[in-house]
Amino acid sequence: MLTQEQKNSFETTGYLILENIIPLDLIHAMREEGERMAAADDPQTPRRTWHERAVFRRPVFRRLLDVAPLIEAERDLLGDDLQLLALDLLLVRPMSGNTGWHRDVTFLCSKTLSINTGIYLQDMTPEMGLLYVWPGSHRHDDWTVKDNHCPEAVAVQVKAGTAVLFDAALWHTGDKNSSPDRNRLAIFPYFGKYFVKRMDNYFTQPLPAELAQTADPTKRQLLGLGLQQGVPSYHGDDAGYNKRGEAGIDFVAA
Repeated sequence: MLTQEQKNSFETTGYLILENIIPLDLIHAMREEGERMAAADDPQTPRRTWHERAVFRRPVFRRLLDVAPLIEAERDLLGDDLQLLALDLLLVRPMSGNTGWHRDVTFLCSKTLSINTGIYLQDMTPEMGLLYVWPGSHRHDDWTVKDNHCPEAVAVQVKAGTAVLFDAALWHTGDKNSSPDRNRLAIFPYFGKYFVKRMDNYFTQPLPAELAQTADPTKRQLLGLGLQQGVPSYHGDDAGYNKRGEAGIDFVAA
């Protein structure tokens, strides 16, 4: 799906904007469900994150797994051994937010191992609080944001239905939601290579039966239930694997 120019841009800058990749009917349906969840939650909580075990109990969010252009784009950047590591719904209430500059992972290397993806459920404007990124910072361990100020920051202003893919090691921040009466809602699917695993409640709470029992090989791989036939993934120590585009050396499905 992605052009070589897009792949090169992601490699250099650490992020990629894909406009109109999520159908607007799905965006609107996810926002409606997100607003219901927000209304049922403590209104005094300025910022709230629901993780995939709560999100996946609501069928509308499972539809993201069927958005082929999104999955194909992530695969183009990460490789065939693609896995969904997390799916978070983020709520930032009016006059709240600004998490400060951070990376999602602190382990840096010369190859992208995981990609976070911001899918905003409304048009993003300065009032709603934009995403800011530091291009190129995903490859530099000695690049550090000091005093929560980054002169090289780039604002990412996108419309609903756009996906912003960024290397999990990229420095980024979300600005304050300055709207007096509108929630900011975003869904964040977080993808990684298949050998990358989580050690938290992702494994202690079961998936909904519809997902856990799926026979769809793509969904089974995305959910970490098993690699598709013929798809390899890294296991062991082989310097040759660290070259982008080369095949893995183990975890070959029978």
